[in-house]
Amino acid sequence: MYRHRKKLADGTIRYYWTMRGVGPLKPLAGDELLPFGPGTPAFMRAYNEAIAAPARARVAGTFQEIITGYQKSAAWAKLGTRTKSDYSRAIVIIEKKWATAPLDVIEDPKIRRGLLDWRDDMATTSPRQADAIFAVLRIIIEWGRDRGILAHNHATRPKKVYRADRSEKLWLPPDIAAIREVAPPALLLAFELALGTGQRKADLLRLPWTAYDGKRLRFRQGKRKRLVDMPVTQALRRVLDAAPKKATTILSHKDLPWTINDKGQAIYFDHLWRKAVLAAGRDGLHFHDIRGTTCTQLAEAGATPSEIAAMLGWTVSTVNRMLDTYQAMTAKLSDSAVAKLEARA
Repeated sequence: MYRHRKKLADGTIRYYWTMRGVGPLKPLAGDELLPFGPGTPAFMRAYNEAIAAPARARVAGTFQEIITGYQKSAAWAKLGTRTKSDYSRAIVIIEKKWATAPLDVIEDPKIRRGLLDWRDDMATTSPRQADAIFAVLRIIIEWGRDRGILAHNHATRPKKVYRADRSEKLWLPPDIAAIREVAPPALLLAFELALGTGQRKADLLRLPWTAYDGKRLRFRQGKRKRLVDMPVTQALRRVLDAAPKKATTILSHKDLPWTINDKGQAIYFDHLWRKAVLAAGRDGLHFHDIRGTTCTQLAEAGATPSEIAAMLGWTVSTVNRMLDTYQAMTAKLSDSAVAKLEARA
């Protein structure tokens, strides 16, 4: 920055500032009547605008413009901490490949083949990660389309390259009995709470005692922000009422809440849970498979998808997807179907 001194015709001394490589620094619109000098708000606004202009000029008309806009948007601000972390890692990879692509190229229908080829190339090393990164790309393009920056989203509805088959990963009665036999009290409480509520591990680990009034659980989910207000089964109520209440959260370790890092991971909990699963001889079953078990048990009890969704704080489509994945693995429904057929005969 350079300061220039000028004496006006009436004898007043006036100072002006120029910026190397930019030129004269002038107040922004609306700041003309405010004090203008180093350190004043009006001066700093003009300064920041001047140094940001070259960066904006470099990305104007490119896909980077949409990426940057999305990360400054309200849609980004509403994401959970873990989701932002996952998206940020994906965006680094997306920027490396597509940031400098002109918007006209992103608009061209032929780009879809290029996008899918790029996804498929990543899938040779990690199909699941390839799908996750492509999903973030689709979200960003859709954000730009929704705001009129783009007219089309050529990354919509791709067939996934990774398809996890968890249809046989259900906590059946023998599995439940086995984990109950070996799990230490802190992990057993986590298992019973998951089985009785069908909620995500991250929400359960953060669930405070204030969410439980002795009859119901009421809390807001971290990922979907949905309000869950559900009655507690008698079995789960007995477990919760008997649990120690020395920590602020229902689930705790040594009277302290479980440690969760900035990525939303509870590494020590996962380590101890893995040991318990191996001790129970149930290698291959995951904590998140408990959600499908809860959903299936409710369906077997006669609850409709809408009732299950209302209880668990899910969408009806999520319930149906869970049932499609897990329900066929249980014998109760097939037994019921055959009994009805024989009764009709």
